[in-house]
Amino acid sequence: MDKRYGESLDHWHQKPKKKELSKSEVLFEEAKRLNSEKRYSDALTLVNVAIESDETNFKYYTCKGIILENLGRYSEAEKAYDEALELNDSDDVYENKARMLYKWANSLNDKTKALNLIDEAIQILPISKTDEYFERFWYLKGSIYDCLAQPIESRRCYLIAEGMTDELKALDEDINFLKNSTDTLINITGTQFYFGHEPFAKGIPLTLIAEPENEHDSDAIRVEIEGETVGYVANNDHTLVDNVKSATQIKAMNPKKAEVVLIYLGQYVIAKLIK
Repeated sequence: MDKRYGESLDHWHQKPKKKELSKSEVLFEEAKRLNSEKRYSDALTLVNVAIESDETNFKYYTCKGIILENLGRYSEAEKAYDEALELNDSDDVYENKARMLYKWANSLNDKTKALNLIDEAIQILPISKTDEYFERFWYLKGSIYDCLAQPIESRRCYLIAEGMTDELKALDEDINFLKNSTDTLINITGTQFYFGHEPFAKGIPLTLIAEPENEHDSDAIRVEIEGETVGYVANNDHTLVDNVKSATQIKAMNPKKAEVVLIYLGQYVIAKLIK
Protein backbone atom coordinates (compact mmCIF):
# COMPACT_ATOMS: atom_id res chain seq x y z
CA MET A 1 0.00 0.00 0.00
CA ASP A 2 1.20 3.41 -0.82
CA LYS A 3 2.56 4.97 2.37
CA ARG A 4 1.19 8.34 1.43
CA TYR A 5 -2.29 6.85 1.09
CA GLY A 6 -2.08 5.41 4.60
CA GLU A 7 -0.88 8.73 5.95
CA SER A 8 -3.80 10.48 4.37
CA LEU A 9 -6.22 8.06 6.05
CA ASP A 10 -4.59 8.69 9.40
CA HIS A 11 -5.02 12.39 8.77
CA TRP A 12 -8.73 11.96 8.06
CA HIS A 13 -9.28 10.15 11.36
CA GLN A 14 -7.63 12.84 13.42
CA LYS A 15 -10.13 14.71 15.64
CA PRO A 16 -10.42 18.42 14.88
CA LYS A 17 -8.75 20.62 17.42
CA LYS A 18 -11.10 22.24 19.89
CA LYS A 19 -11.28 25.98 19.43
CA GLU A 20 -9.41 27.74 22.17
CA LEU A 21 -11.46 30.27 24.08
CA SER A 22 -10.33 33.86 24.21
CA LYS A 23 -9.65 35.56 27.53
CA SER A 24 -12.99 37.35 27.46
CA GLU A 25 -14.86 34.11 26.65
CA VAL A 26 -13.20 32.31 29.56
CA LEU A 27 -14.24 35.14 31.89
CA PHE A 28 -17.76 35.11 30.46
CA GLU A 29 -18.16 31.35 31.01
CA GLU A 30 -16.86 31.65 34.56
CA ALA A 31 -19.22 34.57 35.25
CA LYS A 32 -22.16 32.44 34.09
CA ARG A 33 -21.07 29.63 36.39
CA LEU A 34 -20.78 31.92 39.39
CA ASN A 35 -24.16 33.43 38.61
CA SER A 36 -25.73 29.95 38.56
CA GLU A 37 -24.21 29.41 42.01
CA LYS A 38 -25.75 32.70 43.18
CA ARG A 39 -22.32 34.25 43.67
CA TYR A 40 -23.58 37.37 41.99
CA SER A 41 -20.95 39.89 43.13
CA ASP A 42 -18.09 37.68 41.97
CA ALA A 43 -19.90 37.02 38.70
CA LEU A 44 -20.39 40.74 38.12
CA THR A 45 -16.68 41.42 38.64
CA LEU A 46 -15.72 38.84 36.02
CA VAL A 47 -18.27 39.86 33.41
CA ASN A 48 -17.12 43.47 33.74
CA VAL A 49 -13.55 42.37 33.01
CA ALA A 50 -14.86 40.36 30.03
CA ILE A 51 -16.56 43.48 28.69
CA GLU A 52 -13.35 45.49 29.13
CA SER A 53 -11.59 42.86 27.00
CA ASP A 54 -14.31 42.82 24.33
CA GLU A 55 -16.91 45.57 24.21
CA THR A 56 -18.58 44.23 21.04
CA ASN A 57 -20.15 41.01 22.36
CA PHE A 58 -23.83 41.54 23.21
CA LYS A 59 -23.89 38.29 25.22
CA TYR A 60 -21.57 39.82 27.81
CA TYR A 61 -23.91 42.77 28.37
CA THR A 62 -26.91 40.44 28.54
CA CYS A 63 -25.10 38.36 31.15
CA LYS A 64 -24.32 41.54 33.08
CA GLY A 65 -27.99 42.52 32.95
CA ILE A 66 -29.06 39.13 34.34
CA ILE A 67 -26.52 39.34 37.19
CA LEU A 68 -27.57 42.90 38.10
CA GLU A 69 -31.20 41.82 37.97
CA ASN A 70 -30.41 39.01 40.43
CA LEU A 71 -28.80 41.60 42.68
CA GLY A 72 -31.98 43.71 42.54
CA ARG A 73 -30.10 46.55 40.82
CA TYR A 74 -32.77 47.00 38.19
CA SER A 75 -31.86 50.42 36.78
CA GLU A 76 -28.31 49.20 36.12
CA ALA A 77 -29.66 45.98 34.62
CA GLU A 78 -31.82 48.05 32.27
CA LYS A 79 -28.76 49.94 31.07
CA ALA A 80 -26.88 46.67 30.46
CA TYR A 81 -29.77 45.23 28.44
CA ASP A 82 -30.00 48.44 26.40
CA GLU A 83 -26.28 48.20 25.64
CA ALA A 84 -26.81 44.60 24.52
CA LEU A 85 -29.68 45.69 22.27
CA GLU A 86 -27.53 48.34 20.63
CA LEU A 87 -25.22 45.52 19.53
CA ASN A 88 -27.90 42.94 18.72
CA ASP A 89 -31.65 43.59 18.96
CA SER A 90 -32.54 39.92 19.32
CA ASP A 91 -35.72 38.47 20.82
CA ASP A 92 -33.68 36.82 23.58
CA VAL A 93 -32.42 40.17 24.85
CA TYR A 94 -35.87 41.75 24.62
CA GLU A 95 -37.28 38.79 26.57
CA ASN A 96 -34.68 39.24 29.31
CA LYS A 97 -35.34 42.97 29.53
CA ALA A 98 -39.13 42.52 29.57
CA ARG A 99 -38.85 39.93 32.35
CA MET A 100 -36.60 42.26 34.34
CA LEU A 101 -39.03 45.18 33.93
CA TYR A 102 -41.82 42.95 35.24
CA LYS A 103 -39.80 42.07 38.35
CA TRP A 104 -38.84 45.72 38.84
CA ALA A 105 -42.45 46.90 38.54
CA ASN A 106 -43.57 44.21 40.98
CA SER A 107 -41.03 45.41 43.56
CA LEU A 108 -42.01 49.09 43.59
CA ASN A 109 -44.20 51.02 46.02
CA ASP A 110 -44.31 53.86 43.47
CA LYS A 111 -47.22 52.51 41.41
CA THR A 112 -47.07 55.24 38.78
CA LYS A 113 -43.51 54.26 37.93
CA ALA A 114 -44.47 50.58 38.17
CA LEU A 115 -47.21 51.19 35.60
CA ASN A 116 -44.72 52.77 33.18
CA LEU A 117 -42.37 49.80 33.60
CA ILE A 118 -45.00 47.11 32.99
CA ASP A 119 -46.29 49.05 29.99
CA GLU A 120 -42.81 48.97 28.50
CA ALA A 121 -42.45 45.28 29.33
CA ILE A 122 -45.69 44.49 27.48
CA GLN A 123 -44.64 46.65 24.54
CA ILE A 124 -41.22 45.03 24.01
CA LEU A 125 -42.21 41.42 24.79
CA PRO A 126 -41.44 39.35 21.68
CA ILE A 127 -44.47 37.76 20.01
CA SER A 128 -42.78 34.39 20.29
CA LYS A 129 -42.82 34.72 24.10
CA THR A 130 -46.40 35.96 24.47
CA ASP A 131 -47.82 32.66 25.71
CA GLU A 132 -45.22 32.44 28.47
CA TYR A 133 -45.53 35.95 29.90
CA PHE A 134 -48.74 37.59 28.59
CA GLU A 135 -51.09 36.60 31.41
CA ARG A 136 -48.67 37.44 34.21
CA PHE A 137 -47.81 40.84 32.74
CA TRP A 138 -51.44 41.90 32.30
CA TYR A 139 -52.43 40.64 35.78
CA LEU A 140 -49.67 42.74 37.30
CA LYS A 141 -50.83 45.77 35.31
CA GLY A 142 -54.36 45.19 36.62
CA SER A 143 -53.15 44.98 40.22
CA ILE A 144 -51.20 48.22 39.78
CA TYR A 145 -54.35 49.96 38.56
CA ASP A 146 -56.13 48.57 41.64
CA CYS A 147 -53.53 50.27 43.83
CA LEU A 148 -54.00 53.49 41.85
CA ALA A 149 -57.78 53.31 42.48
CA GLN A 150 -58.60 52.98 38.79
CA PRO A 151 -61.09 50.08 38.76
CA ILE A 152 -62.12 50.49 35.12
CA GLU A 153 -58.58 50.12 33.77
CA SER A 154 -57.93 47.36 36.28
CA ARG A 155 -60.96 45.39 35.10
CA ARG A 156 -59.92 45.82 31.47
CA CYS A 157 -56.44 44.42 32.22
CA TYR A 158 -57.85 41.36 33.99
CA LEU A 159 -60.18 40.65 31.08
CA ILE A 160 -57.29 40.96 28.62
CA ALA A 161 -55.18 38.63 30.77
CA GLU A 162 -57.94 36.02 30.80
CA GLY A 163 -58.66 36.37 27.09
CA MET A 164 -62.32 37.26 27.79
CA THR A 165 -62.97 39.16 24.57
CA ASP A 166 -66.78 39.18 24.83
CA GLU A 167 -66.69 40.60 28.35
CA LEU A 168 -64.10 43.16 27.25
CA LYS A 169 -66.37 44.24 24.41
CA ALA A 170 -69.30 44.57 26.83
CA LEU A 171 -67.16 46.64 29.21
CA ASP A 172 -66.18 49.00 26.40
CA GLU A 173 -69.84 49.36 25.44
CA ASP A 174 -70.70 50.28 29.05
CA ILE A 175 -67.86 52.81 29.16
CA ASN A 176 -69.05 54.34 25.89
CA PHE A 177 -72.62 54.52 27.21
CA LEU A 178 -71.55 56.30 30.41
CA LYS A 179 -69.45 58.82 28.50
CA ASN A 180 -72.05 59.65 25.88
CA SER A 181 -75.43 59.20 27.58
CA THR A 182 -77.66 62.29 27.54
CA ASP A 183 -79.58 61.01 30.60
CA THR A 184 -78.86 62.23 34.10
CA LEU A 185 -77.12 59.24 35.67
CA ILE A 186 -76.60 58.38 39.33
CA ASN A 187 -74.84 55.61 41.21
CA ILE A 188 -76.45 53.71 44.08
CA THR A 189 -73.98 53.15 46.90
CA GLY A 190 -74.11 51.55 50.35
CA THR A 191 -75.95 48.55 48.91
CA GLN A 192 -73.77 46.20 50.99
CA PHE A 193 -75.56 47.43 54.13
CA TYR A 194 -78.93 46.32 52.78
CA PHE A 195 -79.51 43.61 50.17
CA GLY A 196 -76.36 43.91 48.07
CA HIS A 197 -76.96 43.85 44.31
CA GLU A 198 -79.70 41.23 44.48
CA PRO A 199 -82.67 43.66 44.07
CA PHE A 200 -81.11 45.41 41.06
CA ALA A 201 -81.49 44.59 37.39
CA LYS A 202 -81.81 46.64 34.24
CA GLY A 203 -85.21 48.40 34.12
CA ILE A 204 -85.99 48.11 37.86
CA PRO A 205 -87.78 51.31 39.04
CA LEU A 206 -86.34 53.19 42.02
CA THR A 207 -87.88 55.70 44.42
CA LEU A 208 -85.66 58.58 45.54
CA ILE A 209 -86.30 60.25 48.91
CA ALA A 210 -84.33 63.30 50.08
CA GLU A 211 -83.07 63.24 53.69
CA PRO A 212 -82.21 66.87 54.61
CA GLU A 213 -82.11 65.87 58.29
CA ASN A 214 -79.52 63.13 57.69
CA GLU A 215 -76.83 63.64 60.36
CA HIS A 216 -74.03 62.42 58.07
CA ASP A 217 -74.97 64.32 54.88
CA SER A 218 -77.73 66.92 54.53
CA ASP A 219 -77.74 66.27 50.76
CA ALA A 220 -78.36 62.53 51.23
CA ILE A 221 -80.94 60.87 48.98
CA ARG A 222 -82.27 57.48 50.03
CA VAL A 223 -83.09 54.87 47.39
CA GLU A 224 -86.00 52.46 47.79
CA ILE A 225 -87.47 49.54 45.82
CA GLU A 226 -91.10 48.78 46.71
CA GLY A 227 -90.77 50.59 50.04
CA GLU A 228 -87.49 48.88 51.06
CA THR A 229 -84.29 50.90 51.43
CA VAL A 230 -81.62 49.47 49.12
CA GLY A 231 -78.94 52.18 49.28
CA TYR A 232 -78.20 55.87 48.75
CA VAL A 233 -77.34 58.07 45.80
CA ALA A 234 -73.54 58.31 45.75
CA ASN A 235 -72.18 61.61 47.02
CA ASN A 236 -68.47 60.91 47.37
CA ASP A 237 -65.67 61.17 44.81
CA HIS A 238 -64.63 57.59 45.57
CA THR A 239 -68.04 56.24 44.58
CA LEU A 240 -68.60 58.31 41.43
CA VAL A 241 -67.64 57.27 37.89
CA ASP A 242 -67.43 59.12 34.58
CA ASN A 243 -70.49 61.35 33.98
CA VAL A 244 -72.47 60.08 36.97
CA LYS A 245 -73.95 62.89 39.07
CA SER A 246 -73.68 63.12 42.85
CA ALA A 247 -76.57 63.57 45.26
CA THR A 248 -75.50 67.19 45.78
CA GLN A 249 -75.50 67.85 42.02
CA ILE A 250 -79.07 66.55 41.52
CA LYS A 251 -80.52 67.94 44.77
CA ALA A 252 -81.98 71.06 43.12
CA MET A 253 -83.81 68.86 40.59
CA ASN A 254 -85.82 67.36 43.46
CA PRO A 255 -85.74 63.90 41.80
CA LYS A 256 -88.36 61.33 42.77
CA LYS A 257 -87.88 58.44 40.35
CA ALA A 258 -85.04 56.61 38.67
CA GLU A 259 -84.51 53.40 36.71
CA VAL A 260 -81.57 50.97 36.79
CA VAL A 261 -79.64 50.92 33.50
CA LEU A 262 -76.65 48.69 34.30
CA ILE A 263 -74.40 47.12 36.93
CA TYR A 264 -71.04 48.63 36.04
CA LEU A 265 -67.84 46.62 36.64
CA GLY A 266 -69.90 44.28 38.77
CA GLN A 267 -70.01 46.83 41.60
CA TYR A 268 -71.60 50.14 40.52
CA VAL A 269 -75.40 50.23 40.26
CA ILE A 270 -76.03 52.91 37.63
CA ALA A 271 -79.51 54.41 37.21
CA LYS A 272 -81.03 57.24 35.19
CA LEU A 273 -83.38 59.89 36.57
CA ILE A 274 -86.96 59.77 35.33
CA LYS A 275 -88.98 62.98 35.17
